[in-house]
Amino acid sequence: MRFCKKSFSNRFKRFRNGMLLLALALLLGCSREAIDYGFSINQVGVSRGYQLVNVRMDQKLDLSHQAREAVLHGVTLSIKLELELQSAEKLIGAVTERRRFEIRYLPLSERFQLTEKQSGDVQSFSRLRHALATIDRLHVKVATGPLPPGGYQLRTRIFLDERRLPAPMQLPAWFSSQWHHDSGWSVWPFKINA
Repeated sequence: MRFCKKSFSNRFKRFRNGMLLLALALLLGCSREAIDYGFSINQVGVSRGYQLVNVRMDQKLDLSHQAREAVLHGVTLSIKLELELQSAEKLIGAVTERRRFEIRYLPLSERFQLTEKQSGDVQSFSRLRHALATIDRLHVKVATGPLPPGGYQLRTRIFLDERRLPAPMQLPAWFSSQWHHDSGWSVWPFKINA
C-alpha cells in the first residue's frame, strides 16, 4: 500500500514540475519581441574587369526603432561595408575593400543626408528609407591587379559601426540589442576563367 502512494506521489510531482517548466517556457517565448530590424546580404554578383573585380550587392538594411529615433534627433549613423577577396586555395592573399557611409538628418531642410566617406559623394533624400535603399543596391569596384584563373571567394559583411556613435551612447549601445545591426560574414564563391 505504501509503495502505491509513493509511486503516485512521485508521478504527480514530475507531472507538476513538467507543467511548470512548460508554462515558464511559453511565458518566456511569448514575451520576446519580434525582431523586425537588421542588416542582411541577399545576393552578390561578381564579374571580372581589367585588374579589378566588379561586385554587385543586393542587401536589406532595416534600422531598429532606437536607431531611427537617434537619427531624427541628430545622431549620425555610420554604416560600414567590408569585402575580402581571396583564392579558394588561399594561396593568394586577401584583397580587402572597405566602404563607410554616414546617414544624418538635417532638420532645417527636413532631409536625410547620405555620405560615402571614401569618395565624398553626398546625396540628399526626403525619407530615411530612400537613403537606406541606396545602400541596399551597391556596385563596388575592387582593384585586384592581375588575377590568375581559378576559384575565388568573396567574403562580405555590412554593419552599423557602434564605435562611431557619440561617446555617451556607445556603452548603452553595446548592451542593447536595438543597436546590433550586423549581417555577419557571408561567403560567395566564383571562378575566373583564362
